[in-house]
Amino acid sequence: MRRRLALTLLLLLALPGPSHADEALLAEGRRLYLEGLRADGSPLAGWRPGGEVLRGRDLACAQCHRRSGMGTVEGVVVVPPVTGAVLFAPGQTPAGHAPRRAAGVALLDHGFRTRPAYDTPGLARALREGMGPGGRPLDPLMPRYTLSDRELTALQAWLESLGAGPVPGVGSTALHLATVVTPDAEPRQRDAMRDVLRRCIAGRSPPPGSGRRPWVLEEWALSGPPEGWRTQLEARMRQQPAFALVSGIGREWAPVHEFCEAEGVPCLFPNTDLPGPAPRASVYLWPGMALEGAVLARHLLEQDRLPKRVIQVFDPSDTGRAGAAALRAALADHAVTVLDRTFHDPLDEAAWRGLLPPAEAGDVLMLWLGAADLARLPGRRAWPSAAPVLVSGTLAGLERAPDARGIPPPWRAGLRVIYPFDAPEARLSRMVFNLGSWMSAQGLSLARDTERTQGNTHAACEITARALYTLGERHSRDYLLELVEDSYAGATASAFPRFTLGPGQRYGSKGAYLMRIEQDGNLAVDGEWIVP
Repeated sequence: MRRRLALTLLLLLALPGPSHADEALLAEGRRLYLEGLRADGSPLAGWRPGGEVLRGRDLACAQCHRRSGMGTVEGVVVVPPVTGAVLFAPGQTPAGHAPRRAAGVALLDHGFRTRPAYDTPGLARALREGMGPGGRPLDPLMPRYTLSDRELTALQAWLESLGAGPVPGVGSTALHLATVVTPDAEPRQRDAMRDVLRRCIAGRSPPPGSGRRPWVLEEWALSGPPEGWRTQLEARMRQQPAFALVSGIGREWAPVHEFCEAEGVPCLFPNTDLPGPAPRASVYLWPGMALEGAVLARHLLEQDRLPKRVIQVFDPSDTGRAGAAALRAALADHAVTVLDRTFHDPLDEAAWRGLLPPAEAGDVLMLWLGAADLARLPGRRAWPSAAPVLVSGTLAGLERAPDARGIPPPWRAGLRVIYPFDAPEARLSRMVFNLGSWMSAQGLSLARDTERTQGNTHAACEITARALYTLGERHSRDYLLELVEDSYAGATASAFPRFTLGPGQRYGSKGAYLMRIEQDGNLAVDGEWIVP
């Protein structure tokens, strides 16, 4: 028995595995494909027929064929897939594809659908000379590359790796999705998200007998302080991998963002006001509180006269800190002094007197305050009436309220609200039109204090569902992200008046209004939509 076990171990050790040389070759191919850079860091060179020499990122394959290798459509130009499974097999017409044509008219289909399979020499000829395997010249938009034999081998290795191997979350009988709920999520918002997402995913999942894997949604409820969330997420991913994370909710989101980016798992449109920076695997509804700070900076810089000082009041433990940091960063290179005034306990009139410096001409006051602190503003305005005062619409909860009557009257005149959502009545009317009948059919109802979460969650589900249906059986997380960028039109019930995505874009809404407070306490748009 021991002899047999020893022989088995020797055989296993003798089996070929990925060598360091293979890994190096794959890394070289990845860099050529994604960045247009050679192994030594020098830019790849090439040209298009009749055009000038191109170098580096301008020549990167991913610029047209996308990171996934699945290609795209740009106007009338169809960029074909270049994954190994597609490239090294004969071209195929999509199943059920029967284009219309008039009687007597011959159909000239796309060359990539009628070509023979590529082989290594054929790939070299296509890349260096622009000639397809069937002898048909490739589109003039396809560059002709200057590549060594080693670089050709590396690039082929990378193409063969695209879409190869098992994909986490794709089981034999189901496609697994998950949603993340952090313990700091407000209970009513959490329940509103949960109710909408569960019903929407169940309703949009492929039905039995459709030939597609149904979608199974799990809830990953986190617990304890944020420092432990990353470990919990990794454990849940090991226990049952998810192909993507959909919606979700939480105030603090950095550990979830870091997990998504490290794992490369698509995290799609969570309900949070603190999105992570520079996302690649995450797609957010909006940039969060940082957007409000950037919008205010843009507004101030467009005025005829710059303010001398901007005094901003915020709780460093609350989400307003992100807006304050963004405002400070946006004004850093301008002749404006930014004074931070921080607090930790609820503000009262005595606290206000010690918090604000004596007002000077050219001052602007920015209040990153929640509704409770705004309601406790001094009954007599402690700031000159001529000095502009602004508040955060998100922190104040004004996107969930029909008016601003919670702000003491002496402060309302001349006050402006940074408001990154659609105007309240317009938003509610649009949500009723686009979401009301579905909510009613599900036994749910729109509520004034949760309609932002309800609408945004439905938008997240709808965009993801459209992308998953287009994805079909071509399971690739990078491809899913690219399809999400094209499926943003499903965001009709979101809280935002303008919601767009595009290649590489990771935030759907990118601007805000300034609102004024009318005599009846209602908000009214004051100027154009501001995009920083």
